[in-house]
Amino acid sequence: MTDWAATGAMLQGIGTIVGAFAVLVAARLGKSTFDSWRLQKVTERHLEQAERILTAAYKARRALQYVRGAMMWGHELSAAEEILKGALWWQNQEERRRKRLVTVQAYYERLKRTKAEQDGLNDCLPMARALFGEELEKSIDKLVHQFWIVQVNVESYGDDDSGNDPEFTKQIRRAMYDVSAREGEKNEVSDAINDAMTIIEKTCLPVLRIGSAEKSDTRTYQRAGKAAA
Repeated sequence: MTDWAATGAMLQGIGTIVGAFAVLVAARLGKSTFDSWRLQKVTERHLEQAERILTAAYKARRALQYVRGAMMWGHELSAAEEILKGALWWQNQEERRRKRLVTVQAYYERLKRTKAEQDGLNDCLPMARALFGEELEKSIDKLVHQFWIVQVNVESYGDDDSGNDPEFTKQIRRAMYDVSAREGEKNEVSDAINDAMTIIEKTCLPVLRIGSAEKSDTRTYQRAGKAAA
């Protein structure tokens, strides 16, 4: 004779085991889904910041090229002179001194126009260190620092460099002008910019290329799925 009570108890036990197993599987699937979602978000964050940093770096490099442009246009010099004419001490300056000060003021105006590029690069510093490490942070900081280096050398030029120290005079000119160094010489500012950009590109470009490839693979998969349907 069948013991229905025992059978029911056994089935209930089996149901409990199956239920527990289902909960365990669901938990594992849930964790896997969460981990995948988290990884996706982290990847997206890296892509977003890599693009932001690289864009800011390219803009800053172009801004430095603009500031250090060897050609100072007539309208820039005229505008700079108009600014200086408002100063009480201007009339007491010798003609040679005035020309230097006009050039310095023109450089100041160029630097002012690049404030957005400088700020944009500075804003990248916290996330650069958090997501990509100290080396990238230092490279960004080095690139930003070149704006200050240019300004300091422009001010030295305005201090009426007498030319008694030829090497110092050359250093000032190299910082002010984005020109290729002569054979056997170096352009400290240009070299610093290039070194910083090398690290920034080395860090950010691979991230963007991998991200772009993944997006391309996803689109290909989606198109294949639609075609099969």
